[in-house]
Parts: sequence; structure tokens; C-alpha cells
Amino acid sequence: MAIKATASFSLKDALFNPDSVRRLSLGIAQGLPAFNAEAFEQQVLQKFPELELKARINWMVTVLEAHLPADFATAVSILAAALPAPLDPAKTDDDFGEFIWSVPAEYVARHGCTTARLALSLAFLRESTQRFSAENAIRPFLKHFSQETLEFVQSCTTDQNYHVRRLASEGIRPFLPWAERVNLPVENILTVLQQLFADRTRYVTRSVANTINDISKIDPTRTVQVLQQWRLQQPSAETEWVIRHALRTLVKKDHAGALELLGYPTTPAFRVSGIRIPAEVRVGESIAYQCRLHSDAAQVLRVALRVYYQKANGTLAPRVFAVRDLDTAAGQTLTINKSISFKAITTRSLHPGKHQVELVVNGVARGRKDFVLEV
Repeated sequence: MAIKATASFSLKDALFNPDSVRRLSLGIAQGLPAFNAEAFEQQVLQKFPELELKARINWMVTVLEAHLPADFATAVSILAAALPAPLDPAKTDDDFGEFIWSVPAEYVARHGCTTARLALSLAFLRESTQRFSAENAIRPFLKHFSQETLEFVQSCTTDQNYHVRRLASEGIRPFLPWAERVNLPVENILTVLQQLFADRTRYVTRSVANTINDISKIDPTRTVQVLQQWRLQQPSAETEWVIRHALRTLVKKDHAGALELLGYPTTPAFRVSGIRIPAEVRVGESIAYQCRLHSDAAQVLRVALRVYYQKANGTLAPRVFAVRDLDTAAGQTLTINKSISFKAITTRSLHPGKHQVELVVNGVARGRKDFVLEV
């Protein structure tokens, strides 16, 4: 029996609704006086209830096809006129814009990915990404015109607008969420990131770190090597932030090179005693873990819990929960406490039955214990 929470918030309705569709249609009417905004909105909205988030974007593009001129260059000029003012260039983070402005870029991605239209299309994406990220729209161009689009991406790395620079790093992510896969060579991606890892805005450096984290799932060794090089080239607090954020997946996998790069000894001297967990926990409650950690040397320790969740087929799947970092002295003993919630959520199913938990210190696991999840 799988237990999962029912979603109470609708992201698709929050992002795409009569108000946001109205803003899009009014924008298009600015460049196309004959545009029938009312008919466009009615046609779009009548199908929304049956569509999920990405399907709503695709549907709006489809409806636009019937309302815009067939000539691509003319249509692009209308869409360019529809765009709102660029996002505030004085900001450096957390300025995402409105999702509705992904629609013009997606129209261009659907109709402009040809040799004849390539230059015009990429120039539009440079503009539209300053209103809402064109990271998804650029993917077909990377797939079908890799060399030309990578040259465009490289030019974006030196743009004065940080949203354009972020398009360079975010658009080439190997595992960009919600986007089609584009199998770019890792070295091509790293060539772009080399220009951005020391960017002055966190919005860009977070994107760089996320892209490197994606690469770590493909080539862990190369990931660690690159981050080592960046530390030498640009020693700063921001570089250290990028390194830590980029290595989060490898650290959860106890990758020795990643742990060493972050300063954690991979053969820590420690002992664990006094482990206390309840024998059972009910769905909706939390399990309280406690133990004593004895450090036998002066060392930096990354303490985490690894919980093994029951799956539908009866096997166990691990998930790591960070506890805290410790800078310990030789002979020091600390009490470790951590509470893990078993409340039903929308993104993961819970299955009653045997579960396990163990302490993990710098990738070294100790004291695995069983407990039972009950309804």
C-alpha cells in the first residue's frame, strides 16, 4: 500500500490562468493591432482544465499559430514587440520574471529551428530570456545546430545582462528539469562554464553549480578536477560556494574525491555508541534518532543520516539527510540528534514495513538499525 499526499496547490493554475493569458494577449496586440485578443484567450482557456503545465505552454503556441502571420520574420517582430520591459538589471538573484513570457520563446523554438531562421531565432532568445529564461527554448537549437548554437552560447557568457549570461549556463545543463535531453560533450559544456564560474551574480553562479552537479552524474572524476582548477584560478568565498553546491550529489554518494575537496578526511577516526531510535513510527509522525559520536582525532566531520525507505517491491532505497558539520578535537564526544518526518507528501510515496537508518560520517557508515513504519 502506497501512501502519498494529495496536492493542495496547483502550480499550473498559479502560472497560467486568465490573468496571465490576458497579459500575453495584450502584449501581442501591441505589435498586431488586428489581433483578436478575446478569441485567442477564449480558445486558450477552454482547454486549460485538461492540460498540465508544459502542455499548456504547447497549447498556447499552437493557438498562436492561427493568430500570427505565416511569415516567420513578421511573427517574430510581433512577438518582440509583445515582450514587456526587461527584468531589473540591477538585481543579482531571484528575479525570474513571469512564466507566461516563456510562450514567445517556445513559439520561436517550434518554428525557427531551421538553417534559414537560425540567426533570427537565436537573436530573439537573447531578448526574450531577459523577461523569462529561454533555457528550455534553446534546447532544440543545441540539438539540431550544436556548433552554431554553442557559438551563440559562448557569446552570451560576456553579455552585460546577467539573464543572458545565465542562459549560457542553464541552457546547456545535461539534465535540465522539464526539458528534452541534449547530449553535448562534457568538454564543450565546461568551456562555457569556464567563463562563468566567477560571475559577479549569484543567479549565474548557482546555475553554473547546478550544471556541474549534472556533469557529476556523468563524469565524477572530471567534475572534481575542474572544481580543483577553479579553486586555484579564482580563490574566493563565492568559488567555495560553487564547489560545495556543485558537489552535493557526489557527497551524498560518499564520493572520496568530493569529500576530500571539501576538506573532509575520508578515513575519519570515530566511534558511535548509545544509538536510540523507536522500534516503530506511524505515518504522519517523525522518528527521533540519537547517538553519541566519539571523535578520536582532531578532524572535520560531515555527519548525516542515511534512511532506507521501503519501496513498493519490498526492496529498500536510501536517502541521505544532512545533520551538521563538526570541527572536533581529539577525544571529544558529542550527542547527535536528528528528527526525520514521515508525513505523507506529494513527491514521494511511503510504504509501510521495515525501514532502516544509519549514521554516515565522511562517507563511512556505522550502526544501521531497523524500524517499522506503520499506518
